[in-house]
Amino acid sequence: MCLLRLAQVECSGPQIVAVPGPLPPNALSLQILSTHIAALGDAAFGNASALVALRMEKNALARLSPGAFQGLVSLRYLSLASNQIQVLPPGVFQGLGRLEALLLSGNRLRHVHPAHLAPLSSLKELQLHGNDLQALLPGTFDPLQALTKLNLARNHLAHLPTRLFAPLRRLQVLRLYENQLSEVPPGAFHTLGELQELGLHQNRLRELPPRLFFATRKLQKLFLSHNQLEGLPAGLFLELPELSRLSLVGNCLRELPPGLFGPMPRLRELWLYDNRLAALPGPAFSNLTGLQLLVLSRNRLHSVSPSALAGLGELREVSLHTNELHALAEETFHGLARLQNLSLQHNRLRDLPARLFRDTPGLVSLQLQNNSLETLPAGVFARLPHLRVLQLQDNPWRCDSALLELKRWLQENRLRLGSSPPACALPPLLQGAPIAELDDRHFGPALPSSAPASTPTEDPGPQTAAPAPSQPPLEDGSGSAASEQELRGAATDPPAPGTEQARGGIWGLTRTQTGVVVTCMVVGCAAVLGAGAALAIYGSRRRPCKALQPAKA
Repeated sequence: MCLLRLAQVECSGPQIVAVPGPLPPNALSLQILSTHIAALGDAAFGNASALVALRMEKNALARLSPGAFQGLVSLRYLSLASNQIQVLPPGVFQGLGRLEALLLSGNRLRHVHPAHLAPLSSLKELQLHGNDLQALLPGTFDPLQALTKLNLARNHLAHLPTRLFAPLRRLQVLRLYENQLSEVPPGAFHTLGELQELGLHQNRLRELPPRLFFATRKLQKLFLSHNQLEGLPAGLFLELPELSRLSLVGNCLRELPPGLFGPMPRLRELWLYDNRLAALPGPAFSNLTGLQLLVLSRNRLHSVSPSALAGLGELREVSLHTNELHALAEETFHGLARLQNLSLQHNRLRDLPARLFRDTPGLVSLQLQNNSLETLPAGVFARLPHLRVLQLQDNPWRCDSALLELKRWLQENRLRLGSSPPACALPPLLQGAPIAELDDRHFGPALPSSAPASTPTEDPGPQTAAPAPSQPPLEDGSGSAASEQELRGAATDPPAPGTEQARGGIWGLTRTQTGVVVTCMVVGCAAVLGAGAALAIYGSRRRPCKALQPAKA
């Protein structure tokens, strides 16, 4: 079925098996969508010399005659996307010297020859993504010196000729993502002075040549994520002053070399998660003075230099979750007055400096769940007037006198804790009890820490594999808490005459209970030692028997 709207003709439906005709002589636009047209013969559109735009998409089109577009001398826009075309016949675009946009995406093309594109000297946009291209010949794009947008993504390209893009001096957008590229030739982009967007993500790149981007000073968006990059040359991003977004997600980067980033005052987002970074040197990002989002989660970071974030006064969000951080220096977030969101969950943090957040008064959301925090210094959150979300659950909190200040702060700020408030891990009688629901009498003398003290410069030892990308579900914090009645009794009932006070034992037990436990441990150890001695004697008696056995042939 076809509809005529002024100078536009629209045809669609599976009942259409051939190009409708004749077209009105004044038709400027023709759309043929979702039909069963399988082939275009010579002069398939008659003498539609006024036609400016032709869109044939989502059809069964598989074959093109060399003269299929004969007579379309005024055509500016031609889309053959989402068809089943495998081969372009020689001369198929002959006579389309005014064409500015050619869309061949979503077909089954395996080859594009320079002769196919030779007549298209006015072409500004070429879409070839989503085909089966295996390789491109040198000189393929030489006739297209007016081209500003080239999309070669989602093909099977494994190699690029060195000067493939050399004639494309006006190119602004180049998309090469989702191919099989293992390398980029040195100098591949040295003539692309107008380039603004470059997509190389989801390839197999292991390394990049030095100074690969030195001539692309107008580049604004650079995507290098989901490759196999293990390192980056020093100064690789030194001459990209217009860059506003840089993605290096999902590579194998182990370090950021000194001098990697040049002055980039326009860079707003830097994505580095899902790599293997072990440390952040300082100052690693000092040239990125306009940065607002820094994502370093899901790496293997065990240390962050106190000056790693120096100079990033515009930062709004920092993500450091799912790393191997044991400690942070007091100066880590110094100067980040505009910071609003800070993610530190799923690390191994054992404590926090009392003045860690002194320079982040704008903090709105702070994620500290799933660490190894047992206590926090008094007043650590005192300078965060705008804090709305604080996650502290799934830490091994020691509910003793050292935690009293935090407990009182939590009671005054319950609404900031969400549905999973932090709960006690020690002493055993309070395990699982929400900290903010206890009163001061529950918090006895300081208990021994279950983790060794650490400093920001400590060597954490051998590193384990990075955690899985997805965060594990958070527990509800209920644990194995005693009943409400037992807790109330522990806080209010006076001890009976002659009974031991809880402060006289260890592990939260009375002296009598402690004595029983110690006696059991001594008896158990003696039994284990006796059994070991018996096994040794038995084994020594059997050894000569084995020695006297005849050797087997």
